[in-house]
Amino acid sequence: MLDFGAIYDGGYKVALFFHIIAVVVAIGPTFGYGIFFSVLPRYPRGAPALLEGVRRIDRFLINPGLIILLIAGIILMADSSSVWDGSDFFIVWGFIAIIVLFGVQHGFFAPQNLRLQEIAERDLAAGDTLSAEFEERSRLVGQVGAATGLFVVLTVFFMVYKPFM
Repeated sequence: MLDFGAIYDGGYKVALFFHIIAVVVAIGPTFGYGIFFSVLPRYPRGAPALLEGVRRIDRFLINPGLIILLIAGIILMADSSSVWDGSDFFIVWGFIAIIVLFGVQHGFFAPQNLRLQEIAERDLAAGDTLSAEFEERSRLVGQVGAATGLFVVLTVFFMVYKPFM
């Protein structure tokens, strides 16, 4: 049986608090993006502003939140080394997850959202509708977003349930 009393000192609790808050701040807003994008067919003129808002959330919430999440996770692992091993499944999964999330954020979402904003501005300068190119790219971002959301939910499950222990 695990001796959780050994790790529940003040430092561990503070790191756990920052770890959980970082998940809420960094990942929480992304679950609402699909709702924002669902109104664009009705209000296409709002696309550039919506995309600028998404890019600001990325810059000021998601990116710093992921960094805090990683740092707090490392502190938690170091502070609980007498209870959990760095090779435990949920810890390895957590490191893989943060690398994947950083990669998807910077390698896919950031450039795609910038390009979507450019396309929307171009399309709306020429008329009142968004092009098929915008719709197709937006659909791809939505599909990758949904897959990433499922990945996040699975990661949260592994962090809470800690399977294979």
